[in-house]
Amino acid sequence: MFDLANKRIVITGASSGIGRQCAISCSKMGATLLLFGRNQEQLNVTRSYLDGTNHLTFAQDIRDIDQFSLSIEKAVNEYNAIDGFIHSAGIQNTLPLRLHNKEIYNNLFEVNAIGAFECCRMLIQKNYFNKGGSIIFIASIRGLLGASSQVGYAASKGAVIAGTRSLALELAFRNIRVNSISPGMVEDTAMTKKSLVGLPSDWVEKSKSEYPLGWISAEDVANTCIFLLSNESQKITGTNIVVDGGFSAR
Repeated sequence: MFDLANKRIVITGASSGIGRQCAISCSKMGATLLLFGRNQEQLNVTRSYLDGTNHLTFAQDIRDIDQFSLSIEKAVNEYNAIDGFIHSAGIQNTLPLRLHNKEIYNNLFEVNAIGAFECCRMLIQKNYFNKGGSIIFIASIRGLLGASSQVGYAASKGAVIAGTRSLALELAFRNIRVNSISPGMVEDTAMTKKSLVGLPSDWVEKSKSEYPLGWISAEDVANTCIFLLSNESQKITGTNIVVDGGFSAR
């Protein structure tokens, strides 16, 4: 079994979905968690599911990098440096190109890509991150494979995948690993459930049939994160791991 005991992990987007499941799964492996999300009530729900008691929650928007920095400083002073970072915070939309505009693009990139890289910049610049640590960005299969009406979202996730490779090379001298994970359709998140509202049942069934192993779960993604955070993945960096039930193999 992989072990995260004595590791301190920062998780953004921890108030729901993949971020919440990453928090739950990492706590079971012994990690101490610093959880970020915009909704304190939902962060409290996440915390209620965790093993252990030394976890911290911060209700704030990760786009406010100055506030993020202050929160991390507080946590580092209490728990020492950080061993892992999972950027799970993200927004998604499905709109035809004619309905996209500059504000929509800016919002998508600011949270999905810029927010991820800015958090890392602060952690590295202030030496809050331990050597031998692991950085993980939750990307998307849409950063690799196109889909109608997802130009902005796909572009923001593609930027994450591309940035992962460059950042991995930049931080290798500090023995800090950087990887991304590209999930396919994650069945059990609020984002997915919301996106399926009103869609014909035959469309949903057709979509499921395109995944040889079926739609994936948030726990499938969390398990991959645990591997990348653990010492067993010490030589894996600069890669994008696809977790999509075989969807992209077609």
